[in-house]
Amino acid sequence: MSAEAPPELAYDISQCVHRADLVPEALSPWDGPELPGLVLRRLTDGSLRSALATPAQGWQTMSARADGALTQLFVLAGQVRIGATVLGPYGFAVLPGDRPLEVEVLADSEWIFIVDAPVEGTSPEPVLHADCRAIDPFVPVIEGRRLDGFERRVLWLDPRSGADTRLLKVPPRFGGVGGGNWHPVEEEIFCIEGDIQPDDTRPMRAGSFLWNPARSIHGFNERTEGGCMLLEWHDGPWDLHLA
Repeated sequence: MSAEAPPELAYDISQCVHRADLVPEALSPWDGPELPGLVLRRLTDGSLRSALATPAQGWQTMSARADGALTQLFVLAGQVRIGATVLGPYGFAVLPGDRPLEVEVLADSEWIFIVDAPVEGTSPEPVLHADCRAIDPFVPVIEGRRLDGFERRVLWLDPRSGADTRLLKVPPRFGGVGGGNWHPVEEEIFCIEGDIQPDDTRPMRAGSFLWNPARSIHGFNERTEGGCMLLEWHDGPWDLHLA
């Protein structure tokens, strides 16, 4: 029996939103008290995939989930203690829902929150980085082209699914990789600092969120004037294909 054919490529279906355009909601990322935030993306079944959370000083919970799913947390502002580790801005954590740690907000905070799909098997160990900028960066190579001026830091790679989360610094006046491109997996991008656009209709600045669905062609006129810092996450092994 032949393998099922992959879905067709889709054109120009990326979605871009800015923090100021989102409506506040109560979020329940763990099996505990709710916290305020802004939803970035929900899956087709309505479950939370990614959000901006804004917990106040003193908020506490355990990072437990009945489904055992991993959760990721990237600190944009404030301070939070997870277990014995204190995370400040650019802090990052991966927390297995079946082995919860104590979470306490030490100063009013803003996080990017990501919920991963449950995967069968033993959960990986927790990952805690007080400041991701301490991770050694490397220069990415795309289609044989070394992107000098870029800095990529891999914050986490799920050994079970190949999903990853990365921090990417893009230099000023970058002008794209040569036209439209697509990826075999879902790609979500949050602009932490600076400016960038995948095309003329989706300008991004600090606080902008971009979702590139799997096998969607995007990046028709990608560029930045002042450079930027991006947080990117994927739900499987990432690759780039020129369209």
